[in-house]
Amino acid sequence: MKKLLGVTFLLLASLAPLHAAGPEHPAILKEPADWRFEGMAIPPGFAPDIKLTGSEEIRFAPGMFDTSSSNYFTYAMVILANGTPELGASELKEFLEKYYRGLSTAVGRGKGLSPDAGQMKAVVNPAPPGPDAKNKRFVAEVVFFDSFTDGRKINLHVEALVIPRPASKQTCLIMLVSPAAKDAAAWQTLREIGSKAAGNALEKS
Repeated sequence: MKKLLGVTFLLLASLAPLHAAGPEHPAILKEPADWRFEGMAIPPGFAPDIKLTGSEEIRFAPGMFDTSSSNYFTYAMVILANGTPELGASELKEFLEKYYRGLSTAVGRGKGLSPDAGQMKAVVNPAPPGPDAKNKRFVAEVVFFDSFTDGRKINLHVEALVIPRPASKQTCLIMLVSPAAKDAAAWQTLREIGSKAAGNALEKS
């Protein structure tokens, strides 16, 4: 496990030129403390054609890069986008495809892997609204080649929430991501994280 983590951190370090400086401390994803935090600017260097600008916060579950873990590739991410960009199903599909294609390709390049970008497609559908109808919800499926480990093809489930933040002139996009079955314990934890992140986003919205 230590060897795997060491390889992972080396890969992340190799991507440093592709990660413009982001927030050092989370504004929205404040917990859980044992989920490793990372911040970067949007668009990231590995996907410069993403239309959104702003910052990204990420929390990686323990076991994120362990293919035998129940938390494998499970994480929460928040995009704090500048302004009031349109974020419907089509825009989210475009974002997900550019993001994950760029990420897989950039990491794979450093390991001699050549993931098929053409297979990495997203399907996004609206989800029933929550208590506040102005906050749009979506569910998505994304095909991804995990270049961080052995290049395996996985299907990522995504639950997304869009929260306008007019007071701060931002739009908050919260995404919960995991290949685990939707009734798995990983998703219960993710949804708890998402609920708290939504509360933090709404505090100064």
